[in-house]
Amino acid sequence: MAMNRSEQIKAVFTRYNEELARACDAFAANISSEEGPTEIEMEEHFEGFSSFVAAKTEAFWDISIDAAGGDTARRFIESLSFDEMFEAFCIAAQVIDDDSLPKVLENAVVAYGEAMFDRLLAFVMDTPWKKTEGQAEEDFYMAFLPAGAAIRLLGKVEYEKAVEPVLRKFCSFPQTEEFVADSVKVMMVCAGQYSAPLLISMLENEADEDVSGPYEDLMIMLTHVGRRARTDAIYAALRATFRRMKNKVIAAICIGDYGDVRGIPLLKGYLDRNIKTIDRELFYESLSSIRRLGGDIKDIQDPFKDFTANK
Repeated sequence: MAMNRSEQIKAVFTRYNEELARACDAFAANISSEEGPTEIEMEEHFEGFSSFVAAKTEAFWDISIDAAGGDTARRFIESLSFDEMFEAFCIAAQVIDDDSLPKVLENAVVAYGEAMFDRLLAFVMDTPWKKTEGQAEEDFYMAFLPAGAAIRLLGKVEYEKAVEPVLRKFCSFPQTEEFVADSVKVMMVCAGQYSAPLLISMLENEADEDVSGPYEDLMIMLTHVGRRARTDAIYAALRATFRRMKNKVIAAICIGDYGDVRGIPLLKGYLDRNIKTIDRELFYESLSSIRRLGGDIKDIQDPFKDFTANK
C-alpha cells in the first residue's frame, strides 16, 4: 500500500535519523576516553560536531530512497507545499535525535519567509509549555519538541516579531522545564540585538524583588547574549541584578561567565561584606568567577579553611 504524504515525510526523516546515528558513532570514535568524553575533550571536539555530522550525512540527501517515492530526499523536501513543509518541520523535530535540524529542511522552511515564521510563532504560542494534569513527563517532552525547534529557528533567523511574545510567555510561568528554558535561551542569544534591550528592561522593571523563578533564567540569557557583544548597559543590568538576586550562586556564576573585569571588585566586595555568613557553595563559585575574570584571590579570607589549607 502506498504511503500518504505524512507517512512519507516521517519515513524520510526516520531514514535520515539512521544516517545521523552512524555519523554520531563516527564522531564519538574520535574521543579517546573509554569512560566517555572528558570536559576538555568535549570543549575541543563538540565545536566541530555540527559540521562533522553535516559532512557525514550530505550524501544521503542526493540518493534515491524508497521513502521519497524513488526520488532524492532533497528534491522530496524542496517539493513540499507550505502546509506540508510546516508538517515536515514538526515531524522532523520529533523523529530526529538532534536539536539541530538538517540544513536541507531548515533552508526549505526558511525559503517560505515571513508567512512560515508567523505560522511557527502562532504554533509556539498555542503549544502548552507546562504538563497537563496526569501527563507523563516523556509525553510532554515529545509534544513540546516541535515548538522548541520553532523557537530556536525563529531565533536563528532573528525574527524580531517573535522575541517579545516568546519571552513574555516564558515569564508567565513560575518556573519551566529546563528543555523549555534552553530553547528560549537559544532564541535570545541568536536574536541578541533585539532581545538584549528587552531582557534588560524586564530584569530592571518587571522582575520580582528577589529576581526569582523565570527571571533567574533571564539573567542567564542576558549573560550569554552579552558574551557575544558586551555593552555597558548589559553589565550595569547584570550588576544590579546580582545585588538583588536571592540566589547569589547563579548571580556569581553569571558575573564570571559574562567576562567583564569590573566583576572582580563587585564579587570581592560582596565576599568581604558577607564573609562571616556566606555559604560554602557561593563562596567557591565566587572564587571561581574571580579567577575566570583574571582576578587575584590570595587576599580573600577563607572562612572554610579549605582554600587556606591548600595554598
